[in-house]
Amino acid sequence: MPGVPNNRITVLKDVEPDLDKDYVLYWIINFKRTSYNFALERAVEIANELSKPLLIFEPLILDYPMSSVRFHKFFLEGMKDVSENIEKTNAYYYPYIEETPRASDELLAQLVEKAAAVVTDDYPTYFVPQMTAKAKGIVNTRYELVDANGLAPIRIAEKEYVRAHDFRRYLHKNLIDFLVDVPKEEPLKELKVKFDDKHVEDIENKWKKIDFKNFNQEEFLRDLNIDKTVKESPIIGGYKKAKERLDYFLQNGYLNYATLRSHPSEDASSRLSPYLHAGHISPYEIFVKVNELESWSPENINPAFVGRRQGWWGGSENLESFFDELITWRELGYHTCVTRANYDQYSSLPQWAIKTLEEHANDPREHTYTLSQLVNSETHDEIWNAAQTQLREEGIIHNYLRMLWAKKILEWVPNPQLALSYMIDLNDRFALDGRDPNSYSGVFWTLGRYDRAWGPERKIYGKIRYMTSENTAKKFKLDSYLEKYGS
Repeated sequence: MPGVPNNRITVLKDVEPDLDKDYVLYWIINFKRTSYNFALERAVEIANELSKPLLIFEPLILDYPMSSVRFHKFFLEGMKDVSENIEKTNAYYYPYIEETPRASDELLAQLVEKAAAVVTDDYPTYFVPQMTAKAKGIVNTRYELVDANGLAPIRIAEKEYVRAHDFRRYLHKNLIDFLVDVPKEEPLKELKVKFDDKHVEDIENKWKKIDFKNFNQEEFLRDLNIDKTVKESPIIGGYKKAKERLDYFLQNGYLNYATLRSHPSEDASSRLSPYLHAGHISPYEIFVKVNELESWSPENINPAFVGRRQGWWGGSENLESFFDELITWRELGYHTCVTRANYDQYSSLPQWAIKTLEEHANDPREHTYTLSQLVNSETHDEIWNAAQTQLREEGIIHNYLRMLWAKKILEWVPNPQLALSYMIDLNDRFALDGRDPNSYSGVFWTLGRYDRAWGPERKIYGKIRYMTSENTAKKFKLDSYLEKYGS
């Protein structure tokens, strides 16, 4: 059987594995799942080649940027599912939750010391690239990053694509080749050597791993010194809930996805973005399940529609629309974060957007609000307030209203640079899918990224695409949404 494709692997230390060491180490950072995971598959592949056991290490650090009880709860729920799935295999799972900052730094070094080879996740945003690069200083054996982010390898494109249309054309011309290399559904089933606890007995005595069978999550989080002003979300994390949500969506909302996905009062969107961001479910699994539902295969593809939003997949209107979101738009964000070091900076906007925003930066604002007022939904606009309340209380916003939400911040904050900083702060602080390539795409789209100049030129917006709450209210039935999230 072919192994993990080379275009998914970035070698950070190109040396031979140390055969005198005890195990292969897979350090989970973002792909927090045991299925459809190229990084885990690569770790199994190396372990089998070396006839070594596999140790899967997943730390949850305490002081990551925007760290809060909301994200900790969601991540812990994911770790519990991973623990249950690994328990039935030959691998050994080592989940460790910091109770003091940087406690896992020394633990990683200790585990690396006994590793014949190290594999970790290739994720292009947040603090992850810096953290994995820094780890080169403690890894003295073969060290690889593996990409399990999407259907197309994130480092394969030769140039930056600044419009969705151009990236869609690129995908349509290349995606068939990528679809040949499908990640294994359950790679751990192929792991040959069973892990012996004695390899980490001395380490575990100092750094106690979490025993999820006897773990009181509520009590642990209550006593943890972590930001609790961003309260826990009612959305439950982990693969089980991700799969449950996917199944529900395919049986219900997907059937009207193309026509109703933008309607806030309808349940036609997938609501899978928190699970995709946390790595609890793979986009490949979602892709496979939709294909099964639609009886789709690559033979359906119509090359005459290369670059078009509808027609290339040769599927239903729902399939075409959903795949454009899941694949084109989602993976465009990853591509941008790989090709642009300043992906989260104002300077990364297109020159035309920066020019028009600067020309209108001093335009008078009818309403201005502080960050605190925005956090607490204290504006004159009931639709915006409801969207912010949903974000603050649940950690999500409906897809369409998220665009309006960001546009209004531009309109109500003294200048576009400050508006962008507020958008990122609110999104990263409250959204379960914040700090993600796709969420940065959404924020920056509202300021012109992937878009074009629009007319007529307006105050504050200039040539940036314009949205209003009044038009949104005319376009959609919002009664049930406002009843649920309004004041």
